[in-house]
This record gives sequence, structure tokens and C-alpha cells, in this order.
Amino acid sequence: MKRIALDIMGGDLGISASLPGLNRYISGNDCSDVAFDLFGDESEISRHMAQFPAVSAHTHTVHNTNSNVILASEKPAITVKKGRGTSMFEAISHVADGKADAVVSSGNTGAFMVLSKFLLGTLEHIDRPALVSILPNINGKVVMLDLGANTSCSSTKLVQFALMGQAVAQILLKIPSPRVGLLNIGTERSKGTETLEAAYTILEQIEHMDFVGFIEGTDIANGQIDVVVTDGFSGNISLKTMEGTVKYILAFLKRGFFASLPTKIGYLLTRRVFQALKDGIDPRINNGAPLVGLKKIAVKSHGNSDALGFENAIAVAVKFVRSNFVSSVESALARMKEKPE
Repeated sequence: MKRIALDIMGGDLGISASLPGLNRYISGNDCSDVAFDLFGDESEISRHMAQFPAVSAHTHTVHNTNSNVILASEKPAITVKKGRGTSMFEAISHVADGKADAVVSSGNTGAFMVLSKFLLGTLEHIDRPALVSILPNINGKVVMLDLGANTSCSSTKLVQFALMGQAVAQILLKIPSPRVGLLNIGTERSKGTETLEAAYTILEQIEHMDFVGFIEGTDIANGQIDVVVTDGFSGNISLKTMEGTVKYILAFLKRGFFASLPTKIGYLLTRRVFQALKDGIDPRINNGAPLVGLKKIAVKSHGNSDALGFENAIAVAVKFVRSNFVSSVESALARMKEKPE
């Protein structure tokens, strides 16, 4: 039986999103081989549990912790000391102690990364874990990392991200040989910083990797790349820019379609297309960013996730556990000919 530790109290909406999200997952999926351990205020969890008979009937354990929650405004550096006893700390510790296979939290991203690295540890040759997301593109999906866990990266880290992203694409997208690109300001070999050039030199020599070279921001969504590698600073800006641009387009089109009766009719005829576009960039549907590079599985849910978002974060954790993801990453790292300096 696989076990998933859930930080029920974390995030902007806390238990009002996490428990309904768990209920959605249990009600809509086969959970015969998975159970959930809930971390948070036991009395508050019990008070809400009556609303969700599917959750109550499913195998789970409620662990009583204190009422502390790591706030989004708190600095990650102090969470190792201050975080003890919080729902996030105890959920991650549960995995570190071997009592669960994965952890999911909507809490403070920086704190989640620091505690996960501290308690779970990183794989050999991995300096820091990276936040990964699966984003839509013209032909399907694309893996992108890092998305904010590491704002400054050496060439070593970028190479590690490429190997980890390749493993994610193979497992989640079922692509045997993912096309890997290094995000830059141009595709020419001579462009970019010294760090990017150094990473390029190493990546083009790695066997068992389809490295296509430098790519630009426009390549993220054109369907020609399966894995986009970048530092967390550029990755996070790129992600937020994409989300904002699509929201602008949708708002602009909506105003145009509702301007007159003929355009309203046109909207009715094409609304499925626009709904598909909206769903494609909906952060709730694409929610659940695993921290790859750890010895155990840790999945970060958006801080403002509602029930749908938390459900999808749980789905990512379960999929990773069932696929033996950590072992796949270890195998990918073992194929490195040498560790970069």
C-alpha cells in the first residue's frame, strides 16, 4: 500500500481546499493501492470530515500537531528551526521516516523546498532540487524546470535539471527520447552567458539525451521541445508571463464576442475551443509541481489552490509514487559521464 502525507493546513485556503480536494480525488480515482495520512489540527480536521464520507471511509490516519502554520510571508531560512510541529514539517518528516512515500503541500514554497531538502536529502550529484511543471504547448505538453526554487544556477545545476527533466518527460509524458532545450536569448551557439555556454558544452556530450541546443522563449509553446531547462528566476518569469498573456487574450476575445448579437452567436459556436484554451493554462488543472532531485517525492501545490488544484497535486504525487520516479532519476544521473566542476 502506497501512502501519501498531506499537509492539510497549508496554503491560502487551508483545510477548506485540501479536504474537498482529497474528496474529489478519492471519489474519482482508483485508490485500492493508496492511502492518505493527514497532517494538521486534529479537532479541525474531524469537524470538517463529516462532510466527506468518501474520505472518512477511506484508509487514512490523522496526526495531531500544534496549530502553527508556516505563513507565506515567512523567510525559508528560519523554517528548519521554527517549522517543527507545523503540519508541513510533520508531513515531510513522515516521509523522511519512511512512513509515507510522498508529501503534498500548498504552503510556503521556499519553506517547503528548504524543509524537503533538509529532511529528505538530495540524490547523489544533485546540489539542490528543482521545481518542475507540465505546461501546454501546440502539440500537447512540455516539461519546464526550474520554476522558482533556484533563482541563480551554475552550469552544473542546469545539467542536473536537464537530466531530471528528461526523466519527468519519460515518466509523465511517456516520451522515450525527449527533446531537451536550454532557454537562452537566441538559438545561436555563440549567444548567452558563460554559464549557459558551459552547460551547452556538457549537455551536447551526454549520451542517451536528445539535446537540441539553445531555444528561445517562443519555443516553449511551439511543440518542438519536450523539456525546457532554465534557472528558477527566468523560469518563473516565463511561466507568469505566459499565464498573464493568455488571460489577456481570453479577456480581449470575450469582450469582442459579447459586443453584438452576431458575435455572441459566434461565441456560442466556438466556446468549446475557448474553454479548451482556458483549461490549458488553468493553474488548477496544471497544478502539482514536484521537487525533483530529492531522495523522496515532494509535490508543491499552488499556494492559492482550491479543491480542484489540490486534487490534481495529489494526482501528480500518486503518479510519481506508482512510477518509481526517484529510481528513474537516479538512473538518469548515473549516465552522466562526469560531474561538471
